[in-house]
Amino acid sequence: MNYKTHKKELLKDKAVKVAHEKLLPEYELARSIINQRLKKKMTQQDVAKRTGMPQPTIARIEGLTHGLPNLATLKKIAKALDAELIITLKARKTA
Repeated sequence: MNYKTHKKELLKDKAVKVAHEKLLPEYELARSIINQRLKKKMTQQDVAKRTGMPQPTIARIEGLTHGLPNLATLKKIAKALDAELIITLKARKTA
């Protein structure tokens, strides 16, 4: 069984689907930070130096182990990655 098939099976469970949807914004944020960092061929240590934060803090943000970073922290990371920080609210899709 591959990842996509396994994920599809798991999401059939309503509780799993609710939990997945609840964490999706955090996951998307962490994934975008990691993708930008890798695109720039930077290490967590490189980002840490540019932001003035310790490398373990960058690791915790990317790993979502201590909740979401605040807006000021996201701005520092965006600047360090020479990226634009865009925060939007979108209407939910109705079924």
